[in-house]
Amino acid sequence: MNASNPEIYVIAAAIVATLMPGSLHIRVNLWFYGIVTFLVAIATALTAIGHAEFGLLGVALLIAVLKAVGIPLSLLWTSGRLNVSRDKGCFLPAPLAMHSSILLLGASFFLTKDLPLPVVENGGGGWLGAAAGISLIFTGLILMLTRRLAISQILGFLIIENGIFVFALTQTRGMPLFVEMGVMLDVLVGVMIGGVLIFKIQKSFEHIDVAQLTDLRD
Repeated sequence: MNASNPEIYVIAAAIVATLMPGSLHIRVNLWFYGIVTFLVAIATALTAIGHAEFGLLGVALLIAVLKAVGIPLSLLWTSGRLNVSRDKGCFLPAPLAMHSSILLLGASFFLTKDLPLPVVENGGGGWLGAAAGISLIFTGLILMLTRRLAISQILGFLIIENGIFVFALTQTRGMPLFVEMGVMLDVLVGVMIGGVLIFKIQKSFEHIDVAQLTDLRD
């Protein structure tokens, strides 16, 4: 593989993502998410150049600016306002969660081994891209299932969204531009609504632990 192959960057994104369940620090996980998303943006740009689909370059730029930088800064500001720095009450110890994510990364290669994959042209798509997308989805699920803070739940959702995007990018060379823009808008709106809901939860319940939201108040 040469450095212009998008598969290098999506695999790197999947590897970096496996480190997220191993950290309880919100700030660290936000930086990890930013790195993962920026690697996905690079892969998107290389796919656009390799297949002469230059509409994807605009999508790559938006991913880098809005998702890799804007969303982490927004959630970092939210965590600062709520004075939350660690997800202390996770359902699974962080080292075990991280090793589970690494094992699922390996399992992703076996799960995608027999998939009917597209013919790789100009160094894009194929088996590794599919494995990276599935691995990102697994990592996002681990975050959502093992963490208690609402911010960590949002991060898990965002990693899953990255995984779905990577799978679509590497197996179909990306969806039409307007579909990509619509999905990105939905993600940004979802993050903003999630931020508002976190403040509402904090105000009503005096915490943002999703495990305790079954206790209703008058």
